[in-house]
Amino acid sequence: MSELPPHKARNLEEAYEICDLKPLQGEDIDRYYIDLQKARSTEAIIQVGQILRQQKAESFCTILFTGHRGCGKSTELYRVKKNWEKDYLTIFLNAEEETHINDISYIDIYLMVIRSEEHTS
Repeated sequence: MSELPPHKARNLEEAYEICDLKPLQGEDIDRYYIDLQKARSTEAIIQVGQILRQQKAESFCTILFTGHRGCGKSTELYRVKKNWEKDYLTIFLNAEEETHINDISYIDIYLMVIRSEEHTS
């Protein structure tokens, strides 16, 4: 169930009252997502798709999403996940929620992936 209000804000005051920096997920992505492709000059789903199609099975790549807090990084990643989860195993991890971000090792990330897999299977 969504915590967002039943309608979009109609004015600046309503927008300020419901402003929340949490990423959009699930049905809220379809309902509240605003395509800012023209302003950003990018489309994450298309670019990730191009990388995945060109990727060889034995290789890997790193994709970096950057930006200030609240600019939509996590929302875009949720959209990418939603688009590709039928074709790929997608795991969304928020390292800040799972571990101390200043004291993290690759083993911590492996353990987060394993725990995530246990919850999804």
